[in-house]
Amino acid sequence: MVTTYIPKNLVLGPTRIQKIAKKLIEEAGEDRQFALEAHRFFREMVDENPQDAAAKNLMVDSLKVAQASKNNVVKILGLLVKMNDAANSGDTSKGSATMSNTVFSELDNMLNE
Repeated sequence: MVTTYIPKNLVLGPTRIQKIAKKLIEEAGEDRQFALEAHRFFREMVDENPQDAAAKNLMVDSLKVAQASKNNVVKILGLLVKMNDAANSGDTSKGSATMSNTVFSELDNMLNE
């Protein structure tokens, strides 16, 4: 006879979400470091040849990537604060559930970007 598996804990409980957020923040930090290294590399190329338009464009693009990774960390932290506020409100009302669903959907959107 087949039985239905019922997990003991929430699949996306607070601890799991914090672990995922921590990993995303670490990866964003690594991405930022790589982007800044690329910026330094292209900056040296531009210093050697100021007429190199491709190196200038890539230098700007690497700065955009570095800034985007920092912005993503800020978004993740904002979502965690919202989730924490929703969890600490203690309300089991529909508004609290809606807030929690909104936070989860925002995290899902960020992961899929």
